[in-house]
Formats: sequence, C-alpha cells, structure tokens
Amino acid sequence: MGGTAQPAPHVLRTAAVAEALILATIAAAPWPYGSATDVARYAVTAVLLVALAIWALDLARAGKALPCLIGPAVALPAFAAVQVILGRSAAPIFTLEAALVLGAMTGVAAFWSDRGRIGGAAPRLVIVVLATCAAQAIFGAVQWSVHPTRIYGNATEYVTMPFGSYVNHNHFAGLMGMGAVLAAGLAVAYAGARRSVSPAALASGGAALGLVAVHLASRSRGGLVALLGGLTALGALWLVAGHATGKRRRIAGVVAAGLVVLVLAFGWAAIPADSRRHLATAFSGSVDGSGAYRIDVAAATLRAFSDRPLLGWGVGAFEDAIPPYKRAHGDVRVRHAESDALELLAEGGIALLVLVAWMLFLVLRGLRDRVTTSRDRFRNALALAAAGSAATLLVHSLIDFNLRLPANALVFSALAGLAAAPRTDAGSFGGRSLSTAIGAGWFVLAVAAGWRTAGAVAEESGLRTRNPVQRVAVLTPAVSSHPYAAGMFRARAQAWRDLAWRPPAWDPLRLLRAENDLRRALDLRPRWGEAWADLAWLRAFQGDATNARDAMLKASALDPTHLGVGLATADLLWRQGDIDGAIDRLRRLKGVHPGWTPERARAIASQWTRDQRVLERVAAP
Repeated sequence: MGGTAQPAPHVLRTAAVAEALILATIAAAPWPYGSATDVARYAVTAVLLVALAIWALDLARAGKALPCLIGPAVALPAFAAVQVILGRSAAPIFTLEAALVLGAMTGVAAFWSDRGRIGGAAPRLVIVVLATCAAQAIFGAVQWSVHPTRIYGNATEYVTMPFGSYVNHNHFAGLMGMGAVLAAGLAVAYAGARRSVSPAALASGGAALGLVAVHLASRSRGGLVALLGGLTALGALWLVAGHATGKRRRIAGVVAAGLVVLVLAFGWAAIPADSRRHLATAFSGSVDGSGAYRIDVAAATLRAFSDRPLLGWGVGAFEDAIPPYKRAHGDVRVRHAESDALELLAEGGIALLVLVAWMLFLVLRGLRDRVTTSRDRFRNALALAAAGSAATLLVHSLIDFNLRLPANALVFSALAGLAAAPRTDAGSFGGRSLSTAIGAGWFVLAVAAGWRTAGAVAEESGLRTRNPVQRVAVLTPAVSSHPYAAGMFRARAQAWRDLAWRPPAWDPLRLLRAENDLRRALDLRPRWGEAWADLAWLRAFQGDATNARDAMLKASALDPTHLGVGLATADLLWRQGDIDGAIDRLRRLKGVHPGWTPERARAIASQWTRDQRVLERVAAP
C-alpha cells in the first residue's frame, strides 16, 4: 500500500464506527426477506444514512477531500427530487421514498471507494460479504430440504418461489452469484499473493464451489446466465490486469476458462437431476409462462419509455406508471420490470441513464488507477474480485430486478465502491464545506428514513385490523403522524365507506370522510387506478352519477387489465343504463386477464338481465 495517503488517527476511529454500521447492515439485511418489506427497507436505509453522515462529517473535521464517486452518489437521488419538483413523477411519494434508498446505496459506494484505500478495510468487507453468503447458503439448503415452499416455517400468498430468506429464488441467486464470484476472486488473490496454492486459497476456492452448488440448486435460470457472465468478467479482468502478453496470456486464458468450467461442472453435478433439467431450459430458446410474462412486461416498459424518453416517469414510480401500457397478464400487479435496465429507462429516461453511466465510468477509472499504480498484488486482486462480483449482478439485472432488493443492492454498492477505490488521491474533490453540507444532508435523510420506518410499522398494524371501527381508530393517529402514507389513507377511506352504510341509506358525512381520504391518497399517487375506482363508487353512493362515471372510466384507463377495475366499470355503466358500454367493458377483459372466461362473463351479466340476446353478446367472440 505504499504511497497511499493515511488519515489522522481520529478519522480512522470515527470512520471505523461508520464501517462497522455498514458491515453489520450487510450481514443483517438478507434475513428479513432480503429487506423487501417497507419496514426493513427503510430501517436499513436509516442505518446506512447515519453511517454515511458520520463518515462525511468526520472528513469535514479532518479537512479531507471527498472521493470522486460522491458526484453521482448525490446527483442520482437529487435527480429523483427534480422529477417530483417538475411534476414528472407518476407517483411523487414513491419517487421521494426511492430517493432515500437510492441516496443510501450510492452513498455506500462512495464510502467504500474511500474506505477501501485504508488498511484492512477491503479484506473485512470481503469476509463479511462471504460470511453472509455462506450463512444464507446453509440456511437455504436446509430450509429447501425441509420446507421448500416456506420461509421460517411460514407460507403466504406472496411466498411462491422462495429460497433462503428470499421470497423469490432469483434474488437469492443474485446474492449467491456475487458471493461465488467474489470467493473465486479471493482464491486467485491468495494464490497470486503467495504464488502458491495456500490453505487460504483452497478454503476460498472451496467456498466458491459450495456457493455455486447452492446457487444452482435455487433453480434460477437468470442466475445461471449471470453466474456465467460474472465468472467470464472476472477472468477477463484478471487477464487484462495481469499485464501478460503473447504465450503467457494465452496460457492464462486457458487456465481461466478451465477454472470456470470446473466450478460450474462441480455445481452442476452437485444438484438434483430435475434442477438440471429446469436450468437447461435457460438455453433452449423456448418461452414458458414465466418467459411470456417477462416479454409482455418488457414490451409494456418500452412503450412507457417511448412516451417519456428524456426524464421518465419517476424513480420508484414504475408500479403506477406501467399499468396503462400492459396488454396481458392482468392477474399480476406489476411492481417491477423484471429487468433493472428497462426499469431504469422507464423511470428515469435518458437523463438517468447518463448519470448511471457517469458512475460506472468513475468505478472503472478507480479500478484502473488501482491495478496500474499499485504493486500490492493481493489488494489488486481483491479489487478485481469485487469488480467481477458486481458485474455478476449487473448481468443478472438485465433479466431481473435484483437491484430493487435492498440486501442485494447494498452488497453490490459496497463491492462496486471497493472496486473503485483508487490507490492515489486523483479525482478527489471538495473540502470542509462540501463534506459538512453532504454529511448534514445525509443526517436529515436518515431522520426522514427513520420517520418512514415508523410509518411502515404503523401501516402494517393498521392493515392487519379488519374491523372498520378499530381500523379507523388505529389509522387516524397514524395518518396524522405520517401524512405521506397513501396506503393508509385508502385503507381508512375503505373503513369509512363500510361504516357509512346504514340501511336503507348511506351516511353522507362518513362518505365525505372517505372521499377526503381517497383524495389525499390520489394526491400522493395520482395514477392509482384502484383508488380511482374506489372514488367512483363513493360518488355513485352520493348520487353524483356524472363524476362517478368519469372517475371509473379514468380508473379503467389507468389500469385496463385489472379484473376488479374492469368488472366495476362494467357494473357501474350497467347501473347507469349504458348497456352497450357495460358489455364492451366485459369483453375488453378477454385475453388480458386469465380470470375472464365467456362463462364467467355471462354469469356476471346474468345478474343484471335475463335477456338472452344481451347475454349472448357478452360471451360472443
């Protein structure tokens, strides 16, 4: 590490606190379902932002410059805020919430691009990541053999393809893929540093083989493709950075290819035959139900992007932006594009793509600085291992949304930052004032993330309460403390609506309260089709037929493949005497929702009329 600038002792001590917080979060984040729940997501975000604030404020106290990655680390969440300010987000509250998470994750990359230059910080990060992956691998293998459809012994409607502590096996594979490539790179680092096959190199290689086996056992076809891509990237980086030429490079290339084949062959042989048959379909070219769904969602995402190519629909707002562009699979509420790359395009357009490219450029520049100026073979190999590991998730993110899982995004960001940690101070910028401002900003965001975590806890409690009287009692103080919670406003509106029915009439005051809550929800999520449908019925109950129709047609336009919204639209139109409109709405659901059948449509229409000619029109081709 000769020539690397060393910080003052108090900086080391204070930065060590920030490092410990981040490492602890990396170890803990996968266990609460990959931190996919709102409570876990924002709790993780709050802890990371506190750590980042400690680090930045200590840099300010020491008068040290910020790493160059701080530019895109700040610009990316700032871009989300600009989308809200300019009114370009389909769901402003979702975009602000996404900015919190994005700021934490990009900040972690900046942190490790600085911290990774100091002493034993890089090995500590690698050890924590590999220990976390190993713990998940062991847990996943045991749980799969005992309860393959459960997590912690529990099964819900959302747990369909679990593995480890992840609801989706593809996201488990995302973590395992990073761990496997990182372990392989660590084995190379130990072997290269000692120029022999040491016990540490053998242990790291064994860890890589074990992680590959469990990775393949998860049956993730996208994960298999990503693993191939990550190992190939690691081999390519090893060749390019090894400065070998001619015959030596050819030999090294053959060795690298042989090691890749060996690792995959071991994993392939270690898994059951049915898992091998399933994984083999990744290269067969056939399109099953999952493949057809991904293709449809990708097409819808590209249609959304083509309408707003420059600034997109708002970071984090994909769930509300995409429904109008769907043409099928109406039974699935699409929250992600099944591809981080496509979702990035739809949410942020070309502008966000440029910012991401800027960050990638700085990572590669830092990696080049490391491997071309340092003679520390072991530390250089760690940087290459981190880069190969991060590349694995990038490949996987082309065909899945691993970067939307906080646990996986955190590991990716930390490893990308470690890969970007240069040997020299080249590219650093800013001074005490900038470090202070950014540190204070991170602290404010940490408070906001903590507030959002408390709101998520309150929302979970409120939604578990079924009795409408109790739900209003629970949610009223919650929405007062957390006025950003669109879901809580809608839930309270539904409770007020249920309480408003006093046979034989509706209570107008309670209907008004329900409408006010729905309006608050729609202010936060203006393209929420289900909430517009709720509002339409409230207006119908109030006797406002015209506005009820307008709201329901808007709901149908915003979510045209939603079966509930489509049936509600048909029902309302029938009640208002628009028979042709009602029949048309029923028939529009054909082919876009698997729950629609001619028999079901006829059964619904038979509740309205006995006229056989009308019923035949409903079920006609």
